[in-house]
Amino acid sequence: MRGADVRLSVPSDPSQSRGAPEISENVVDEPYYRPLLQAAFRGDWEFATRFFEQDAASKTAKITSRSETLLHIAALSGQDEFLVNLVELLSPYPEALEMVDCDDRTALHNAVLGGRIRMVKALVRSNPRLTQLRDKEGRVPLGISAKEASVHKEIAWFLAKSTTDDEPSHPFRNPSAIETIIDLTTAGHHDITLYLVGRYPHLLPYKAQVLIIKRVHEVKLRNMAAVELAKQVCIAISYMNNAEITEFFENGDLLYAATVKGISEIVKLCIQFFPDLIRIRPNGSSLPAHAVRYRQARILGLFLQLSSTAELSLVLGPTDEDSQAIMFAAASYFPYHDTVTKVAGATFQMQRELKWYKAVESWVHPLWRNSYMETTGGVNMTYWNGFVKNHQELLEKGEKWVKDTANSCMLVSTLIATVLFAATFTVPGGNDDKNGVPLLLGEDSFLVFTISDVLGLFSSVMAILLFLAILTSRYEARDFLEALPQKIIMGLCFLFLSLAFMLVAFAASLTLVLEERVEWVLIPITLLASLPMVLFVILQLPLLYQMVKSTYGPNIFCPDGIWDGVNYTKQDQ
Repeated sequence: MRGADVRLSVPSDPSQSRGAPEISENVVDEPYYRPLLQAAFRGDWEFATRFFEQDAASKTAKITSRSETLLHIAALSGQDEFLVNLVELLSPYPEALEMVDCDDRTALHNAVLGGRIRMVKALVRSNPRLTQLRDKEGRVPLGISAKEASVHKEIAWFLAKSTTDDEPSHPFRNPSAIETIIDLTTAGHHDITLYLVGRYPHLLPYKAQVLIIKRVHEVKLRNMAAVELAKQVCIAISYMNNAEITEFFENGDLLYAATVKGISEIVKLCIQFFPDLIRIRPNGSSLPAHAVRYRQARILGLFLQLSSTAELSLVLGPTDEDSQAIMFAAASYFPYHDTVTKVAGATFQMQRELKWYKAVESWVHPLWRNSYMETTGGVNMTYWNGFVKNHQELLEKGEKWVKDTANSCMLVSTLIATVLFAATFTVPGGNDDKNGVPLLLGEDSFLVFTISDVLGLFSSVMAILLFLAILTSRYEARDFLEALPQKIIMGLCFLFLSLAFMLVAFAASLTLVLEERVEWVLIPITLLASLPMVLFVILQLPLLYQMVKSTYGPNIFCPDGIWDGVNYTKQDQ
Protein backbone atom coordinates (compact mmCIF):
# COMPACT_ATOMS: atom_id res chain seq x y z
CA MET A 1 0.00 0.00 0.00
CA ARG A 2 1.36 3.39 -0.95
CA GLY A 3 0.19 6.71 0.38
CA ALA A 4 -3.38 7.77 -0.39
CA ASP A 5 -3.71 5.55 -3.48
CA VAL A 6 -4.16 2.42 -1.42
CA ARG A 7 -6.86 0.02 -2.55
CA LEU A 8 -8.28 -1.99 0.32
CA SER A 9 -9.53 -5.52 0.09
CA VAL A 10 -12.38 -5.62 2.59
CA PRO A 11 -15.55 -7.64 3.06
CA SER A 12 -18.31 -6.56 0.74
CA ASP A 13 -21.15 -6.99 3.21
CA PRO A 14 -23.49 -4.02 2.68
CA SER A 15 -23.79 -3.52 6.40
CA GLN A 16 -20.13 -2.62 6.39
CA SER A 17 -20.25 -0.24 3.49
CA ARG A 18 -23.50 1.64 3.95
CA GLY A 19 -25.78 2.82 6.73
CA ALA A 20 -24.97 2.69 10.44
CA PRO A 21 -21.48 1.58 11.38
CA GLU A 22 -21.32 -1.74 13.15
CA ILE A 23 -19.89 -1.20 16.63
CA SER A 24 -17.22 -3.83 16.97
CA GLU A 25 -16.37 -5.35 20.33
CA ASN A 26 -13.35 -7.32 19.10
CA VAL A 27 -9.84 -6.14 18.38
CA VAL A 28 -9.25 -6.46 14.65
CA ASP A 29 -5.90 -7.31 13.12
CA GLU A 30 -3.69 -4.27 13.87
CA PRO A 31 -1.67 -4.28 10.61
CA TYR A 32 -4.93 -3.97 8.71
CA TYR A 33 -5.81 -0.72 10.53
CA ARG A 34 -2.30 0.67 10.70
CA PRO A 35 -2.79 3.01 7.65
CA LEU A 36 -5.94 4.39 9.30
CA LEU A 37 -4.03 4.83 12.56
CA GLN A 38 -1.28 6.72 10.73
CA ALA A 39 -3.85 8.89 8.98
CA ALA A 40 -5.33 9.88 12.34
CA PHE A 41 -1.95 10.99 13.67
CA ARG A 42 -1.27 12.92 10.43
CA GLY A 43 -4.73 14.46 10.43
CA ASP A 44 -5.36 13.06 6.92
CA TRP A 45 -9.15 13.17 6.81
CA GLU A 46 -9.26 12.58 3.05
CA PHE A 47 -7.56 9.18 3.42
CA ALA A 48 -9.80 8.28 6.37
CA THR A 49 -12.90 9.07 4.31
CA ARG A 50 -11.80 6.69 1.53
CA PHE A 51 -11.09 4.03 4.16
CA PHE A 52 -14.60 4.45 5.59
CA GLU A 53 -16.12 4.05 2.13
CA GLN A 54 -14.47 0.66 1.85
CA ASP A 55 -15.04 -0.39 5.48
CA ALA A 56 -17.77 1.43 7.40
CA ALA A 57 -17.10 -0.62 10.56
CA SER A 58 -13.65 0.94 10.83
CA LYS A 59 -15.26 4.09 12.16
CA THR A 60 -15.88 2.34 15.48
CA ALA A 61 -13.60 -0.68 15.35
CA LYS A 62 -11.05 -1.18 18.10
CA ILE A 63 -7.81 -0.74 16.22
CA THR A 64 -5.12 -1.00 18.91
CA SER A 65 -4.11 -3.53 21.55
CA ARG A 66 -5.53 -1.14 24.16
CA SER A 67 -9.02 -1.48 22.63
CA GLU A 68 -8.89 2.09 21.36
CA THR A 69 -11.11 3.24 18.52
CA LEU A 70 -10.23 5.76 15.86
CA LEU A 71 -11.97 8.39 17.99
CA HIS A 72 -9.61 7.67 20.91
CA ILE A 73 -6.58 7.98 18.63
CA ALA A 74 -7.85 11.20 17.09
CA ALA A 75 -8.24 12.71 20.57
CA LEU A 76 -4.65 11.74 21.42
CA SER A 77 -3.20 12.96 18.13
CA GLY A 78 -3.95 16.63 18.69
CA GLN A 79 -5.55 16.88 15.22
CA ASP A 80 -8.57 19.02 16.09
CA GLU A 81 -10.05 19.18 12.60
CA PHE A 82 -9.82 15.41 12.14
CA LEU A 83 -11.66 14.72 15.40
CA VAL A 84 -14.34 17.35 14.75
CA ASN A 85 -15.06 15.76 11.36
CA LEU A 86 -15.19 12.30 12.89
CA VAL A 87 -17.53 13.46 15.69
CA GLU A 88 -19.82 15.03 13.12
CA LEU A 89 -19.83 11.76 11.18
CA LEU A 90 -20.68 9.73 14.29
CA SER A 91 -23.08 12.23 15.89
CA PRO A 92 -26.21 10.34 14.74
CA TYR A 93 -24.95 7.38 16.80
CA PRO A 94 -24.31 8.65 20.38
CA GLU A 95 -23.33 5.17 21.58
CA ALA A 96 -20.36 5.26 19.19
CA LEU A 97 -19.00 8.31 21.06
CA GLU A 98 -19.29 6.45 24.36
CA MET A 99 -17.02 3.55 23.46
CA VAL A 100 -14.21 2.98 25.97
CA ASP A 101 -10.68 1.60 25.85
CA CYS A 102 -9.07 -0.91 28.22
CA ASP A 103 -9.07 1.74 31.00
CA ASP A 104 -12.78 2.47 30.47
CA ARG A 105 -11.88 5.89 29.13
CA THR A 106 -13.79 7.56 26.36
CA ALA A 107 -12.34 9.87 23.73
CA LEU A 108 -13.37 12.78 25.97
CA HIS A 109 -11.01 11.57 28.69
CA ASN A 110 -8.16 11.60 26.14
CA ALA A 111 -9.09 15.03 24.82
CA VAL A 112 -9.03 16.42 28.37
CA LEU A 113 -5.60 14.90 29.01
CA GLY A 114 -4.34 16.43 25.78
CA GLY A 115 -5.64 19.88 26.70
CA ARG A 116 -7.63 20.28 23.46
CA ILE A 117 -10.54 22.57 24.26
CA ARG A 118 -11.98 22.41 20.73
CA MET A 119 -12.11 18.61 20.90
CA VAL A 120 -13.70 18.69 24.34
CA LYS A 121 -16.44 21.08 23.22
CA ALA A 122 -17.16 19.08 20.08
CA LEU A 123 -17.52 15.81 21.98
CA VAL A 124 -19.64 17.22 24.83
CA ARG A 125 -21.98 19.14 22.54
CA SER A 126 -22.51 16.05 20.43
CA ASN A 127 -23.14 13.79 23.45
CA PRO A 128 -23.52 15.49 26.86
CA ARG A 129 -23.61 12.07 28.57
CA LEU A 130 -19.87 11.78 28.03
CA THR A 131 -19.27 14.04 31.04
CA GLN A 132 -20.96 11.45 33.28
CA LEU A 133 -18.93 8.41 32.24
CA ARG A 134 -16.26 7.20 34.64
CA ASP A 135 -13.02 5.35 33.92
CA LYS A 136 -11.67 2.36 35.86
CA GLU A 137 -10.49 4.67 38.65
CA GLY A 138 -14.00 6.06 39.00
CA ARG A 139 -13.18 9.52 37.62
CA VAL A 140 -15.26 11.51 35.19
CA PRO A 141 -13.52 13.88 32.74
CA LEU A 142 -13.84 16.77 35.20
CA GLY A 143 -11.89 14.76 37.78
CA ILE A 144 -9.07 14.20 35.28
CA SER A 145 -9.10 17.87 34.32
CA ALA A 146 -8.76 18.85 37.99
CA LYS A 147 -5.64 16.75 38.48
CA GLU A 148 -3.62 15.47 35.51
CA ALA A 149 -4.72 18.31 33.19
CA SER A 150 -4.99 21.09 35.79
CA VAL A 151 -2.91 23.48 33.68
CA HIS A 152 -5.79 23.75 31.20
CA LYS A 153 -8.14 25.90 33.24
CA GLU A 154 -10.39 26.70 30.28
CA ILE A 155 -11.24 23.01 29.95
CA ALA A 156 -11.88 22.69 33.69
CA TRP A 157 -14.29 25.63 33.57
CA PHE A 158 -16.14 24.19 30.55
CA LEU A 159 -16.49 20.77 32.17
CA ALA A 160 -17.56 22.27 35.52
CA LYS A 161 -20.42 24.05 33.77
CA SER A 162 -21.29 21.09 31.50
CA THR A 163 -21.15 18.26 34.03
CA THR A 164 -24.43 17.63 35.84
CA ASP A 165 -25.20 15.35 38.76
CA ASP A 166 -27.27 12.98 36.64
CA GLU A 167 -27.19 9.34 35.75
CA PRO A 168 -25.44 7.09 35.14
CA SER A 169 -22.62 8.07 37.52
CA HIS A 170 -23.98 10.98 39.59
CA PRO A 171 -20.47 12.53 39.58
CA PHE A 172 -21.15 14.99 42.39
CA ARG A 173 -22.56 12.39 44.76
CA ASN A 174 -19.65 10.06 44.24
CA PRO A 175 -16.87 10.04 46.90
CA SER A 176 -14.39 11.04 44.17
CA ALA A 177 -16.18 14.42 43.93
CA ILE A 178 -14.44 15.54 47.14
CA GLU A 179 -11.07 14.71 45.60
CA THR A 180 -12.03 16.74 42.54
CA ILE A 181 -12.83 19.75 44.72
CA ILE A 182 -9.52 19.37 46.57
CA ASP A 183 -7.56 18.94 43.32
CA LEU A 184 -9.12 22.11 41.88
CA THR A 185 -8.12 23.98 45.03
CA THR A 186 -4.59 22.59 44.85
CA ALA A 187 -4.28 23.77 41.25
CA GLY A 188 -5.29 27.26 42.33
CA HIS A 189 -8.64 27.17 40.52
CA HIS A 190 -10.50 28.63 43.50
CA ASP A 191 -13.13 30.33 41.35
CA ILE A 192 -14.13 26.96 39.85
CA THR A 193 -14.23 25.42 43.34
CA LEU A 194 -16.51 28.21 44.55
CA TYR A 195 -18.78 27.70 41.54
CA LEU A 196 -19.15 23.98 42.24
CA VAL A 197 -19.60 24.45 45.98
CA GLY A 198 -22.30 26.99 45.23
CA ARG A 199 -24.13 24.49 43.01
CA TYR A 200 -23.56 21.51 45.27
CA PRO A 201 -23.20 22.62 48.93
CA HIS A 202 -22.95 19.01 50.08
CA LEU A 203 -19.39 18.97 48.68
CA LEU A 204 -18.15 20.54 51.94
CA PRO A 205 -18.29 17.75 54.50
CA TYR A 206 -15.99 17.83 57.51
CA LYS A 207 -13.13 16.00 55.75
CA ALA A 208 -13.27 18.28 52.73
CA GLN A 209 -13.17 21.37 54.94
CA VAL A 210 -9.92 20.21 56.53
CA LEU A 211 -8.28 19.23 53.26
CA ILE A 212 -9.41 22.32 51.36
CA ILE A 213 -8.02 24.74 53.94
CA LYS A 214 -4.73 22.81 53.97
CA ARG A 215 -4.55 23.01 50.20
CA VAL A 216 -5.28 26.75 50.34
CA HIS A 217 -2.26 27.00 52.66
CA GLU A 218 -0.15 25.11 50.13
CA VAL A 219 -0.98 27.47 47.25
CA LYS A 220 -0.36 30.49 49.51
CA LEU A 221 -3.66 32.23 48.82
CA ARG A 222 -3.04 33.34 45.24
CA ASN A 223 -6.20 35.40 44.85
CA MET A 224 -9.38 36.59 46.48
CA ALA A 225 -11.20 33.46 45.32
CA ALA A 226 -9.11 31.50 47.81
CA VAL A 227 -10.18 33.84 50.61
CA GLU A 228 -13.80 33.44 49.60
CA LEU A 229 -13.41 29.67 49.53
CA ALA A 230 -11.90 29.65 53.02
CA LYS A 231 -14.76 31.91 54.12
CA GLN A 232 -17.30 29.38 52.89
CA VAL A 233 -15.50 26.67 54.82
CA CYS A 234 -15.58 28.78 58.01
CA ILE A 235 -19.30 29.38 57.51
CA ALA A 236 -19.81 25.62 57.31
CA ILE A 237 -17.69 25.08 60.43
CA SER A 238 -19.58 27.75 62.37
CA TYR A 239 -22.52 25.38 62.83
CA MET A 240 -20.38 23.14 65.04
CA ASN A 241 -20.21 23.62 68.80
CA ASN A 242 -17.23 25.33 70.45
CA ALA A 243 -15.54 22.07 71.43
CA GLU A 244 -15.68 20.76 67.86
CA ILE A 245 -14.38 24.04 66.46
CA THR A 246 -11.46 24.07 68.88
CA GLU A 247 -10.65 20.45 68.06
CA PHE A 248 -10.91 21.23 64.35
CA PHE A 249 -8.25 23.94 64.53
CA GLU A 250 -5.99 22.41 67.17
CA ASN A 251 -5.83 18.84 65.91
CA GLY A 252 -5.89 19.86 62.27
CA ASP A 253 -2.95 22.27 62.70
CA LEU A 254 -4.70 24.67 60.34
CA LEU A 255 -3.84 27.94 62.05
CA TYR A 256 -0.36 26.60 62.73
CA ALA A 257 0.16 25.89 59.02
CA ALA A 258 -1.18 29.32 58.04
CA THR A 259 1.13 30.99 60.57
CA VAL A 260 4.19 29.07 59.41
CA LYS A 261 3.55 30.00 55.77
CA GLY A 262 2.68 33.62 56.57
CA ILE A 263 -0.86 33.56 55.18
CA SER A 264 -2.24 36.36 57.31
CA GLU A 265 -5.56 36.42 55.43
CA ILE A 266 -6.42 32.91 56.62
CA VAL A 267 -5.42 33.64 60.22
CA LYS A 268 -7.37 36.89 60.20
CA LEU A 269 -10.43 35.25 58.66
CA CYS A 270 -10.50 32.36 61.13
CA ILE A 271 -10.10 34.59 64.20
CA GLN A 272 -12.79 36.97 62.94
CA PHE A 273 -15.21 34.05 62.69
CA PHE A 274 -14.09 32.46 65.96
CA PRO A 275 -12.53 35.12 68.28
CA ASP A 276 -11.64 32.49 70.89
CA LEU A 277 -8.96 31.22 68.52
CA ILE A 278 -6.80 34.23 69.41
CA ARG A 279 -5.76 32.24 72.48
CA ILE A 280 -5.30 28.91 70.70
CA ARG A 281 -2.00 27.12 71.33
CA PRO A 282 -1.29 24.72 68.46
CA ASN A 283 1.70 22.47 69.15
CA GLY A 284 1.94 23.90 72.66
CA SER A 285 2.76 27.53 71.76
CA SER A 286 0.74 30.63 71.01
CA LEU A 287 0.35 31.97 67.48
CA PRO A 288 2.66 34.98 68.16
CA ALA A 289 5.36 32.58 69.36
CA HIS A 290 5.08 30.58 66.14
CA ALA A 291 5.16 33.81 64.12
CA VAL A 292 8.43 34.82 65.83
CA ARG A 293 9.96 31.38 65.36
CA TYR A 294 9.27 31.38 61.62
CA ARG A 295 9.92 35.15 61.22
CA GLN A 296 6.46 35.92 59.84
CA ALA A 297 6.10 39.67 60.35
CA ARG A 298 2.67 39.87 58.68
CA ILE A 299 1.24 37.28 61.06
CA LEU A 300 2.79 38.98 64.06
CA GLY A 301 1.28 42.30 62.93
CA LEU A 302 -2.19 40.87 63.62
CA PHE A 303 -1.29 40.63 67.31
CA LEU A 304 0.39 44.06 67.64
CA GLN A 305 -1.11 47.36 68.69
CA LEU A 306 0.07 50.88 69.40
CA SER A 307 0.13 51.80 73.09
CA SER A 308 -0.85 55.18 74.45
CA THR A 309 2.80 56.20 74.11
CA ALA A 310 2.81 55.20 70.41
CA GLU A 311 4.97 52.16 71.12
CA LEU A 312 4.26 48.69 69.78
CA SER A 313 3.02 46.02 72.15
CA LEU A 314 1.27 42.66 71.92
CA VAL A 315 -2.55 42.74 72.01
CA LEU A 316 -2.60 40.05 74.67
CA GLY A 317 0.03 40.82 77.26
CA PRO A 318 2.39 37.82 77.13
CA THR A 319 2.27 35.47 80.08
CA ASP A 320 5.50 34.15 81.58
CA GLU A 321 5.17 31.05 79.42
CA ASP A 322 4.59 33.12 76.29
CA SER A 323 7.46 35.47 77.12
CA GLN A 324 9.82 32.56 77.53
CA ALA A 325 8.62 31.02 74.26
CA ILE A 326 8.97 34.14 72.12
CA MET A 327 12.34 35.11 73.63
CA PHE A 328 13.65 31.61 72.95
CA ALA A 329 12.29 31.79 69.38
CA ALA A 330 13.89 35.19 68.82
CA ALA A 331 17.26 33.98 70.09
CA SER A 332 17.18 30.90 67.87
CA TYR A 333 18.21 30.79 64.24
CA PHE A 334 16.70 28.59 61.54
CA PRO A 335 18.63 29.27 58.31
CA TYR A 336 16.36 27.23 56.07
CA HIS A 337 13.14 29.13 56.73
CA ASP A 338 11.82 30.82 53.59
CA THR A 339 11.54 34.23 55.24
CA VAL A 340 15.23 34.07 56.21
CA THR A 341 16.60 32.91 52.86
CA LYS A 342 14.63 35.59 50.98
CA VAL A 343 16.92 38.24 52.52
CA ALA A 344 20.02 38.45 50.32
CA GLY A 345 23.43 38.34 51.97
CA ALA A 346 24.62 37.30 55.41
CA THR A 347 24.99 40.92 56.55
CA PHE A 348 21.36 41.75 55.82
CA GLN A 349 20.18 38.48 57.34
CA MET A 350 22.08 39.31 60.51
CA GLN A 351 20.59 42.79 60.56
CA ARG A 352 17.09 41.33 60.13
CA GLU A 353 17.67 38.82 62.93
CA LEU A 354 18.80 41.63 65.24
CA LYS A 355 15.66 43.61 64.45
CA TRP A 356 13.52 40.60 65.41
CA TYR A 357 15.38 40.10 68.67
CA LYS A 358 15.27 43.78 69.67
CA ALA A 359 11.56 44.02 68.84
CA VAL A 360 10.63 40.92 70.84
CA GLU A 361 12.82 42.09 73.72
CA SER A 362 10.81 45.31 73.92
CA TRP A 363 7.48 43.45 74.13
CA VAL A 364 8.23 41.26 77.14
CA HIS A 365 8.69 42.14 80.81
CA PRO A 366 12.18 43.59 81.52
CA LEU A 367 12.82 40.66 83.85
CA TRP A 368 12.89 38.28 80.89
CA ARG A 369 15.49 40.33 78.98
CA ASN A 370 18.20 39.30 81.43
CA SER A 371 16.87 35.86 82.19
CA TYR A 372 18.63 32.63 81.33
CA MET A 373 17.54 30.30 78.57
CA GLU A 374 17.70 26.54 78.67
CA THR A 375 20.09 24.98 76.16
CA THR A 376 20.47 21.44 74.91
CA GLY A 377 23.92 21.14 76.50
CA GLY A 378 22.60 22.01 79.93
CA VAL A 379 24.60 25.26 80.06
CA ASN A 380 22.48 28.22 81.06
CA MET A 381 23.14 31.55 79.38
CA THR A 382 21.27 34.79 78.86
CA TYR A 383 19.02 35.10 75.84
CA TRP A 384 21.40 37.61 74.28
CA ASN A 385 24.39 35.30 74.69
CA GLY A 386 22.27 32.51 73.27
CA PHE A 387 21.40 34.73 70.31
CA VAL A 388 25.08 35.43 69.64
CA LYS A 389 25.97 31.74 69.93
CA ASN A 390 23.18 30.57 67.65
CA HIS A 391 24.08 33.21 65.04
CA GLN A 392 27.85 32.69 65.22
CA GLU A 393 28.13 31.18 61.74
CA LEU A 394 25.98 33.93 60.23
CA LEU A 395 28.07 36.50 62.10
CA GLU A 396 31.28 35.13 60.61
CA LYS A 397 29.85 35.14 57.10
CA GLY A 398 28.67 38.72 57.53
CA GLU A 399 32.06 39.81 58.83
CA LYS A 400 33.82 38.26 55.83
CA TRP A 401 31.48 39.96 53.37
CA VAL A 402 31.89 43.35 55.03
CA LYS A 403 35.68 43.05 55.07
CA ASP A 404 35.89 41.97 51.45
CA THR A 405 33.60 44.82 50.37
CA ALA A 406 35.51 47.41 52.41
CA ASN A 407 38.88 46.22 51.08
CA SER A 408 37.75 46.41 47.45
CA CYS A 409 36.12 49.81 47.83
CA MET A 410 39.08 51.20 49.80
CA LEU A 411 41.45 50.17 46.99
CA VAL A 412 39.37 52.04 44.41
CA SER A 413 39.06 55.10 46.66
CA THR A 414 42.83 55.16 47.16
CA LEU A 415 43.48 55.07 43.42
CA ILE A 416 41.02 57.92 42.83
CA ALA A 417 42.60 59.99 45.63
CA THR A 418 46.08 59.43 44.13
CA VAL A 419 44.97 60.54 40.67
CA LEU A 420 43.14 63.62 41.92
CA PHE A 421 46.01 64.63 44.23
CA ALA A 422 48.50 64.41 41.35
CA ALA A 423 46.18 66.41 39.08
CA THR A 424 46.35 69.30 41.54
CA PHE A 425 50.01 69.93 40.63
CA THR A 426 49.76 69.12 36.92
CA VAL A 427 46.97 71.44 35.84
CA PRO A 428 45.96 71.45 32.16
CA GLY A 429 47.73 74.10 30.06
CA GLY A 430 50.69 74.34 32.45
CA ASN A 431 51.84 77.23 34.70
CA ASP A 432 53.49 80.57 34.08
CA ASP A 433 57.26 80.13 34.49
CA LYS A 434 57.62 83.45 36.27
CA ASN A 435 54.92 83.32 38.96
CA GLY A 436 53.57 79.73 38.71
CA VAL A 437 50.04 80.89 37.99
CA PRO A 438 48.06 78.49 35.71
CA LEU A 439 47.95 79.83 32.18
CA LEU A 440 44.24 78.93 31.75
CA LEU A 441 43.15 80.33 35.08
CA GLY A 442 40.49 82.60 33.56
CA GLU A 443 38.71 79.84 31.62
CA ASP A 444 35.33 78.55 32.84
CA SER A 445 36.39 74.97 32.23
CA PHE A 446 39.42 75.49 34.47
CA LEU A 447 37.15 76.57 37.32
CA VAL A 448 35.06 73.42 36.79
CA PHE A 449 38.25 71.35 36.79
CA THR A 450 39.50 72.88 40.03
CA ILE A 451 36.25 72.54 41.95
CA SER A 452 35.72 68.95 40.73
CA ASP A 453 39.26 67.97 41.61
CA VAL A 454 38.97 69.37 45.15
CA LEU A 455 35.55 67.83 45.81
CA GLY A 456 36.64 64.51 44.32
CA LEU A 457 39.77 64.43 46.49
CA PHE A 458 37.72 65.26 49.58
CA SER A 459 35.13 62.56 48.77
CA SER A 460 37.73 59.87 48.13
CA VAL A 461 39.56 60.67 51.39
CA MET A 462 36.25 60.46 53.27
CA ALA A 463 35.54 57.11 51.64
CA ILE A 464 39.01 55.85 52.62
CA LEU A 465 38.42 56.86 56.24
CA LEU A 466 35.01 55.20 56.37
CA PHE A 467 36.24 51.92 54.88
CA LEU A 468 39.23 52.06 57.23
CA ALA A 469 36.83 52.42 60.14
CA ILE A 470 34.96 49.36 58.89
CA LEU A 471 38.14 47.29 58.65
CA THR A 472 39.15 48.22 62.20
CA SER A 473 35.69 47.54 63.65
CA ARG A 474 35.23 44.95 66.41
CA TYR A 475 32.46 43.19 64.44
CA GLU A 476 30.28 42.59 67.44
CA ALA A 477 26.75 41.35 66.79
CA ARG A 478 25.21 44.72 67.70
CA ASP A 479 27.37 46.48 65.10
CA PHE A 480 25.42 44.77 62.30
CA LEU A 481 22.21 46.50 63.31
CA GLU A 482 23.19 50.08 62.43
CA ALA A 483 26.90 50.92 62.79
CA LEU A 484 28.36 48.77 60.00
CA PRO A 485 25.49 49.27 57.50
CA GLN A 486 25.63 53.05 58.02
CA LYS A 487 29.39 53.16 57.41
CA ILE A 488 29.07 51.06 54.25
CA ILE A 489 26.24 53.25 52.97
CA MET A 490 28.22 56.47 53.53
CA GLY A 491 31.39 54.90 52.14
CA LEU A 492 29.66 53.85 48.92
CA CYS A 493 28.05 57.27 48.55
CA PHE A 494 31.40 59.08 48.92
CA LEU A 495 33.02 56.58 46.55
CA PHE A 496 30.39 57.34 43.91
CA LEU A 497 30.84 61.08 44.41
CA SER A 498 34.62 60.84 44.12
CA LEU A 499 34.28 58.84 40.89
CA ALA A 500 31.80 61.34 39.50
CA PHE A 501 33.97 64.36 40.39
CA MET A 502 37.07 62.68 38.92
CA LEU A 503 35.27 62.12 35.61
CA VAL A 504 33.99 65.71 35.60
CA ALA A 505 37.54 66.95 36.22
CA PHE A 506 38.79 64.74 33.38
CA ALA A 507 36.14 66.07 31.00
CA ALA A 508 36.89 69.69 31.97
CA SER A 509 40.63 69.14 31.50
CA LEU A 510 40.16 67.55 28.09
CA THR A 511 37.83 70.35 27.05
CA LEU A 512 40.46 72.95 27.97
CA VAL A 513 43.07 71.25 25.82
CA LEU A 514 40.92 70.52 22.73
CA GLU A 515 38.26 73.21 22.78
CA GLU A 516 40.12 75.67 20.48
CA ARG A 517 41.01 72.99 17.92
CA VAL A 518 37.78 70.93 17.95
CA GLU A 519 34.78 73.00 18.94
CA TRP A 520 32.30 70.10 19.06
CA VAL A 521 34.44 68.04 21.43
CA LEU A 522 32.39 68.95 24.52
CA ILE A 523 29.42 66.73 23.66
CA PRO A 524 31.26 63.43 23.02
CA ILE A 525 33.53 64.02 26.03
CA THR A 526 30.51 64.53 28.26
CA LEU A 527 28.84 61.37 26.97
CA LEU A 528 31.97 59.27 27.36
CA ALA A 529 32.62 60.57 30.87
CA SER A 530 29.07 59.75 31.93
CA LEU A 531 29.27 56.10 30.89
CA PRO A 532 31.40 54.92 33.87
CA MET A 533 29.08 56.71 36.26
CA VAL A 534 26.02 55.09 34.70
CA LEU A 535 27.71 51.68 34.87
CA PHE A 536 28.62 52.23 38.53
CA VAL A 537 25.02 53.15 39.33
CA ILE A 538 23.65 50.07 37.53
CA LEU A 539 26.05 47.71 39.28
CA GLN A 540 26.09 49.18 42.78
CA LEU A 541 22.71 50.90 43.16
CA PRO A 542 20.80 47.67 43.97
CA LEU A 543 23.19 46.96 46.85
CA LEU A 544 23.03 50.54 48.08
CA TYR A 545 19.24 50.59 47.79
CA GLN A 546 18.89 47.39 49.77
CA MET A 547 21.19 48.73 52.49
CA VAL A 548 19.31 52.02 52.76
CA LYS A 549 15.94 50.29 52.78
CA SER A 550 17.04 47.74 55.37
CA THR A 551 18.67 50.35 57.63
CA TYR A 552 16.47 53.43 57.22
CA GLY A 553 13.32 51.94 55.69
CA PRO A 554 9.94 51.46 57.38
CA ASN A 555 9.65 49.19 60.36
CA ILE A 556 9.00 45.58 59.37
CA PHE A 557 6.59 45.28 62.31
CA CYS A 558 3.37 47.11 61.45
CA PRO A 559 0.20 46.61 63.49
CA ASP A 560 -2.58 45.17 61.36
CA GLY A 561 -5.48 44.66 63.73
CA ILE A 562 -7.54 41.54 63.26
CA TRP A 563 -10.67 43.67 63.04
CA ASP A 564 -9.09 46.40 60.91
CA GLY A 565 -9.65 46.52 57.18
CA VAL A 566 -11.62 43.64 55.64
CA ASN A 567 -14.40 42.16 57.74
CA TYR A 568 -14.65 38.60 56.49
CA THR A 569 -17.63 37.75 58.70
CA LYS A 570 -19.86 40.24 56.90
CA GLN A 571 -22.37 38.28 54.85
CA ASP A 572 -22.83 39.10 51.19
CA GLN A 573 -26.02 40.98 50.47
